[in-house]
Amino acid sequence: LAGSANIGDGFAMFEAIHGSAPRIAGQNKANPSGLLLAAVQMLVHIGQKETAETIHNAWLKALEDGAHTYDIYKEGSSKQKLSTSEFAEAVIARLGQQPASLSPANYAQSIANFTIKVTPQPPAQKTLTGVDVFVQATGTSPDTLAQQLLPANNERLTLRMITNRGTKVWPNGFPETFCTDHWRCRFQSDKALTFKDILELLGRVEGQQLDVIKTEHLYLFNGEAGYTAAQGQ
Repeated sequence: LAGSANIGDGFAMFEAIHGSAPRIAGQNKANPSGLLLAAVQMLVHIGQKETAETIHNAWLKALEDGAHTYDIYKEGSSKQKLSTSEFAEAVIARLGQQPASLSPANYAQSIANFTIKVTPQPPAQKTLTGVDVFVQATGTSPDTLAQQLLPANNERLTLRMITNRGTKVWPNGFPETFCTDHWRCRFQSDKALTFKDILELLGRVEGQQLDVIKTEHLYLFNGEAGYTAAQGQ
């Protein structure tokens, strides 16, 4: 149910605290509460406290009335088992209402004098050290995909990691990871690279008959990685 916020000096990102749910994708079953409450946090962050309060209280009222998605539905206490879209409609129908037994949200009084602080940053030394190559591959395994990619290695760039859904699956990945057909293949170097190095690598990857769908360059900024590690890395 939880939303989350990552707030810096000048920028902020809001998302559901949980991961994705590929097993129920496209089934109109997922509980949208985490994303909705992340949006509430965002509204508070940008100063829209009254709107955040209205939406949060409508959500609380829906839960209080027993309008629940399948994952929190419980016989005897829940009144309706709703789909994703039906739950959204239940929240919309309660806009302007407040919960009776649950504590209502009151952002307008609890948060005052909101300001967004933007701190200018000096230019950073940017160094290209690798690339994430995203490929679409169906019906394969991490080890099989790695064997297809290893011939693309050279003295400048080598395959260091493959991830799926943000989790490292090669080398020494978690065998229980549920994998989709979308793979991130991380090639890195211990030396500074040029764009030509990336283009030559992509040519070698294409030569392995793999479907490259996008790439993301990996940079160091003042010697610090400007990219994330994978879960399990």
